[in-house]
Amino acid sequence: MAAQEESISRPIAGYQGYFLRDVPDEDPELTHVGPGTAMGEYLRRFWQPVCMSEDLRDLPRSIRIMGEDLVAFRDKSGQFGVLQRHCSHRGTSLEYGIVAERGIRCCYHGWLFDADGTILETPGEPPNSKLKESFRHGAYPAHEQGGLVFAYMGPSEYQPDFPKFDGYDLWDTRMKSFEVPISCNWLQVTDNYVDPAHSQFLHNSFASIHFSESFGLKPYIQFFETPDGSGLTHNTTRRTTDELVWTQMNHAVTPNIGEISSAWEKGHEPVLFRRVYGTRWTVPVDDTNTIMFGWRHLNDFIDPWGTTDESQIGKNMIDFDGQSARPSYEAGQRDPGDWEAWTGQRPIAIHAKENLGSTDSGVQARRLMLRQALRGERPDLYPGGKSKDGRPIRTFSGGAVLKVAKQPDPQADWELLGEVGRRVHKAIESGDHLLGMERQAFIENRMAEIESELGG
Repeated sequence: MAAQEESISRPIAGYQGYFLRDVPDEDPELTHVGPGTAMGEYLRRFWQPVCMSEDLRDLPRSIRIMGEDLVAFRDKSGQFGVLQRHCSHRGTSLEYGIVAERGIRCCYHGWLFDADGTILETPGEPPNSKLKESFRHGAYPAHEQGGLVFAYMGPSEYQPDFPKFDGYDLWDTRMKSFEVPISCNWLQVTDNYVDPAHSQFLHNSFASIHFSESFGLKPYIQFFETPDGSGLTHNTTRRTTDELVWTQMNHAVTPNIGEISSAWEKGHEPVLFRRVYGTRWTVPVDDTNTIMFGWRHLNDFIDPWGTTDESQIGKNMIDFDGQSARPSYEAGQRDPGDWEAWTGQRPIAIHAKENLGSTDSGVQARRLMLRQALRGERPDLYPGGKSKDGRPIRTFSGGAVLKVAKQPDPQADWELLGEVGRRVHKAIESGDHLLGMERQAFIENRMAEIESELGG
């Protein structure tokens, strides 16, 4: 048999499964997230959502984040806590603890832990015992924002301020939180933020239309690194009619935030500028499980079509079709969405088996940025809680439908889409010095200038 195997040669074409059956190891530098791993330690330098606020009423919640078993709670005074799950006394899980006026009490022997890990009471010990002053229980700083509870799980000496992004307080906007479990590694989910090419196929061409039909049009795709080094933006520009061009810019904020513009834009009515539609964090549970936390931004200007179904936004669900598990395996086969595409890459995607093309340039660029951050080559990719001037951190998602007439020559029109996209990108970034309605008005004026200059 050995002699026979030595004589087997790989064919030049067709049926090569025998020679391609070996599966290399995953890319641990980017995919492993437990304590002490390169990516795990990097992600811990950022505030990460760990649960929804609505989960913390009168009972604690057991959670697992980046390979650590934790318990989250809100005590009766309203203080949020994120503690290591097992009691420092005898190891009983604090998910069975009793929420107190201050802190949480272990059900087994009554030890009382404050949100910062201070041991407030050890009731079974003698009155003069100093045991509770001799150590602390493991705890992480917690912060509540917009219906999500965040924790900082890194070294205390590197703790940044809680970041204030400009999308947190847009005018006339409500934010509704959600939490969606995903059974695969975090990276293949967040890679999706910089893979706009898939929208034409996955969301429109093969099974059903997940968003608007306009997503099925071939986009002119461009990527840009943000001026503050916070991540990548991608601009997709599509011709929707002979007179209109829809351009959309999404922002992938390093390391695991995605900010998207409208998912249901039809592109058939002119609009100068629409802001962010949704913000999400891709948070590792462990190496092979992920939770997507986020907010849907709700107002009539963002969604004038009335497509939002708020009843589908919340615990284990989001109103983006295909981004949570289908009700059955067969349903996922018949109408696959993002969830099937992510989880279908194996529990941890094998990068050595990929054959990346030109449409994957965003994925390649973002992975490179992450490697550079892990290796200390990009210190600018570590967090700061505020922008340097103390204002909210700017984000750059948004979209417009501009009046730009079609060129008779197909190649010339394609090149025109690229020019529109570049100018829209510059217009959105150029409003970086402004906030709120001032920024909106400034960008709208710039978009009107683009129409005037390129409209034809």
